[in-house]
Amino acid sequence: MKIDLKRIRPLVNLDLQTRLIAGFLIAVCLTGFIATLIGVWTINKSTIDEVQNRVSQDINTAKLIYGHTLERIVSQIQFSAESADLFEAVRDGKLEKLESLRGLIRHVQVIQTPDDRHFLDMLSVVNADGKILFRAGNPEVSGDDMLWDPVIRKCIETRVPQSSTELVPIEKILLENPALAERAHIEIIKTPKSIELEEKSLTEGTVMRAVYPIVDKNLKLLGLLTGGILLNRERVIVDKIRETIYHDEKYKGQDIGVATIFQGGVRIATNVMTRENQRAIGTTLSKEVYKRVIDEGKDWVGRAFVVNDWYITTYTPLYNINQKVIGILYTGILEAKYRDMMWKMIWINLGITTLGMILAFVISLRMGNTIINRIRILKKAAEAIAAGNLNYRLSPDTVSGFDILDEAFNNMTKSLKDRDERLQKLHEQLIRSEKLTALGEMAAGVAHEINNPLGGILLYGNLLLEDLQEKGTARENIEKIVNQTNRCKTIVQGLLDFARTPTGEMHPLQINDVIRAALNLVKDQSIFHGIEMETRFAENLPEVNGDPSRLEEVFLNLLINAADAMKENRGKLKIATSFVVDRVRVTISDTGKGIDREHLPHIFEPFFTTKEPGQGTGLGLSIAYGVIKRHKGFIDAESTPGKGTTFIVSLPPCKSGENDTGANRNVTAA
Repeated sequence: MKIDLKRIRPLVNLDLQTRLIAGFLIAVCLTGFIATLIGVWTINKSTIDEVQNRVSQDINTAKLIYGHTLERIVSQIQFSAESADLFEAVRDGKLEKLESLRGLIRHVQVIQTPDDRHFLDMLSVVNADGKILFRAGNPEVSGDDMLWDPVIRKCIETRVPQSSTELVPIEKILLENPALAERAHIEIIKTPKSIELEEKSLTEGTVMRAVYPIVDKNLKLLGLLTGGILLNRERVIVDKIRETIYHDEKYKGQDIGVATIFQGGVRIATNVMTRENQRAIGTTLSKEVYKRVIDEGKDWVGRAFVVNDWYITTYTPLYNINQKVIGILYTGILEAKYRDMMWKMIWINLGITTLGMILAFVISLRMGNTIINRIRILKKAAEAIAAGNLNYRLSPDTVSGFDILDEAFNNMTKSLKDRDERLQKLHEQLIRSEKLTALGEMAAGVAHEINNPLGGILLYGNLLLEDLQEKGTARENIEKIVNQTNRCKTIVQGLLDFARTPTGEMHPLQINDVIRAALNLVKDQSIFHGIEMETRFAENLPEVNGDPSRLEEVFLNLLINAADAMKENRGKLKIATSFVVDRVRVTISDTGKGIDREHLPHIFEPFFTTKEPGQGTGLGLSIAYGVIKRHKGFIDAESTPGKGTTFIVSLPPCKSGENDTGANRNVTAA
């Protein structure tokens, strides 16, 4: 396939604004289409799932109502069986006393009211051999064998009450109660997609029955009381299920929920209505459901066509006493209501999606112009930064939504400015370090040159003192010369300390221990009275390789300087240790008067001091600087006039080889 480049080139050469708008439109249309498909699928699935979950719960309620009906029959049979008259009648053969049982038989063909449910369709007394003694529904017939009934047989064998739903031949039902003829006979009605049945009418009826043993005090079986109700055309159970679960709710004139009892695959009790508004008694089940429930004995949940409409349904099998499937209990919800709800939600979803696409089209036009404008502003800002204006800032534009980008750009310029300032500071520190190194070398040379003449002056001065009288003007003058010479030697010694290398007594140590030792030396001195001390020592700090006495001297000097800075108003002294970026860090902060900005770069220079004349030589910090430098560390100061000063000492941690050496040295010394 040959591509026509002439037709494609105009699309490629579109300006940025048009591309952005086209991109927005394509993205919005594609998203809208996909959202519509997913929305329709989700609505359809969620609606069906919701209804199926509901009918699955409904069938459990239906089974409870069905089971409650069977329990009621058992309770009625038990209450009658345990009466004294019945016991005496069976024990003594006085069958005339059994006439009272006839009052428990209902005399209506079809149950119309809830009150009818308290009566039974059949009730019989059987002796221990299974022979009929008395039928309450047909008292003229007795003496026939009832051992064909599996429920009666099991009760005789176990001598415990039994209950079950059983299929009973219609002739047996009519023998129990001839008045049940109209209810028992059900014609089978063929419906579309239903199972094929050869017979035209049912030859059996579904009976919910119970049997209770009658025993004497020695637990000898005297007989049985058996009774039950015929479920064919029975309305109370299915109507009770509909009322309890669906509250007789209707939709467009139809019941929302229905319930049915099947005998095999034929409806024998239901409130599903035909088009003639008759209960669909005798209609049959679909082949698919029949195979699943009757043949396989499993529940069936899903969409099914019931008589004349679609329902979301649940079918569950009914078993007899031998655990054979004889029928089905069914509940269903009219699909029409949920189908209409689903389509309503789909149309609403389509309307919202379409409206969103239209709004997105309008917004995309606006967004295209906004983005282009912001790109121009960013281009101008980038050019300003490139020209060296690191103070350039973008004003946040919260209306267009680009404030995040503006903030990021401003953070970038701030970071560049901070980095530039840090580089400048490092450059100043490097210059200071080189300057102090040169001063140290010069100081060492000067100190060595001055030290010898001073020694001679001091020697001859002391010799003169020995020859002079204890009192006199000459002796006083010579003593002044000796004192001033000693002061010069102290200054010279300080210069040597500033320049000299550490002694050979370097070994691994914990910086926290050195600081504690320095604190113990000064904390009780009067200069520290009234000063609040706060210490925060980090745990598990790595060791540093150093001379403890020289480091202790450094921290003593810093602590005394801090106390001296706060001597007027007292204040707070903070000492903290930490491990930052592969360095052991010590910070000593005071709340004193601080150091002026113009003095701060010179504080580590020899003889520089801000104290009053005669109160210091200006060598303390320079010596501290030299000691820390010889320990391969660094010392710096930060100060705000009127708020205080912070000295920061950074030392490298011991390497593994240094730790081992230090440890061996300690062992040897021990």
